[in-house]
Amino acid sequence: MIPDVFSQTFQYLLSLDEYDILRLFWYFFLFDLPRYIFVDIFILLDEKWLNRHRLQNEKFEHTLVENPPLTSVIIPALNEEKTIGWTIRSLKEQTYKNIEIIIVDDGSTDKTPLICRRLAKTEGIRYLRFHERAGKAAALNYGIKFAKGEFIVFVDSDTTFDRDAIFKLMTSFSDPKVGGVSGNLRPRNSEVNLLTRLQQIEYLFTISIGRRISARFNILPIISGAFGGYRRELIELRGHEPGPGEDSEMTIRIRKLGYKIAFQPKAYCLTNVPAEISTLVKQRLRWNRSMIKSRIRKHKNVFNPYSKNFRFIDVITFLDPLFYHIVFSILTLAYISDLAINYPEFLPSLLFINLCLYLTAGTLKLIIGVILSNREEDIGLFIYLPLLNPFKVILKAVRAKAYIEEFFLRLSNLDPFAPYKVRQNYIQW
Repeated sequence: MIPDVFSQTFQYLLSLDEYDILRLFWYFFLFDLPRYIFVDIFILLDEKWLNRHRLQNEKFEHTLVENPPLTSVIIPALNEEKTIGWTIRSLKEQTYKNIEIIIVDDGSTDKTPLICRRLAKTEGIRYLRFHERAGKAAALNYGIKFAKGEFIVFVDSDTTFDRDAIFKLMTSFSDPKVGGVSGNLRPRNSEVNLLTRLQQIEYLFTISIGRRISARFNILPIISGAFGGYRRELIELRGHEPGPGEDSEMTIRIRKLGYKIAFQPKAYCLTNVPAEISTLVKQRLRWNRSMIKSRIRKHKNVFNPYSKNFRFIDVITFLDPLFYHIVFSILTLAYISDLAINYPEFLPSLLFINLCLYLTAGTLKLIIGVILSNREEDIGLFIYLPLLNPFKVILKAVRAKAYIEEFFLRLSNLDPFAPYKVRQNYIQW
């Protein structure tokens, strides 16, 4: 049965001329091939010319070694008794030595306070605590008040780092136009199950490669809350807005001030990703709702050419993910409908050929990712690539649900990411 399907598909493919191929697979050749392969190849080649900025970086890196500016690392924590010790140990082992570590406990009810008080005595960190939960944004802002560093780095309390992660992150500030830097994230728990493996591929493609590309063209819209650094003077007055999406909202504000957002691919952070589909769906609903809240509602003046801080590059920054997430989702549905309506007898063969096209493209993307990251072990992810597209379809459905719910129902205002008393005082954008 299966050999017959392969044979029929192969015979059908041989019968197609150039016009037929473009007609049947226009979506892949017109959209996905340029965006996900040609651009990846460009960024791979572009890495060869990084030495053009090397002299400036070497001078700044010498300063970071000989007379490093004080950098404050702020860690919000809520019931992190299992992970907070790893995070502190990882930070204490950093090659960048002029660091002050501040933990802000957002009302933990487990053993986190006991562990943190012990760490404060033995490791020289500062431990601050709320007696009742106030939310992640409040914890981060409280930490800023006590921070003494010229630069502020925010990290999650379940993260660990390569030993030179902070140093690598700081090198991006050699450019005075850079207001904030996003670190590179990898799943720590990728070997738990199939879902975490697929997220490992996703992080490699969308963060390690994707944010390289966005930063290269100065359209990076977010600094990850798990690991990101800022110039203190840009954030200390207003801090984080309460509620989900506080990291992207702060990034947008810095962009609107005219600063660039950088991505430092060599500053690696390991973080836990959801191991259950229900947890992953909740996470992605929260992430995608915040996009509508921040970019369509709160910061809609980005699209106003008469706005004080209007910059065309910020319009592109906003439209890029919205266009590819919304418009392309609609086009995907239109493409599949087109095949089903006009070529129903060949639909299984057409879907199989599409699967082969995306598997080939994914393999090339994986190779590029391995070359860029120098993590040869990632090549083993190849065996999971056939499941990547179905996984992405699920994420697209979750994204569509989040967009619709946020646009019509403003469900981000009900998200338990922040406690009820904080949600009651949200500004209704």
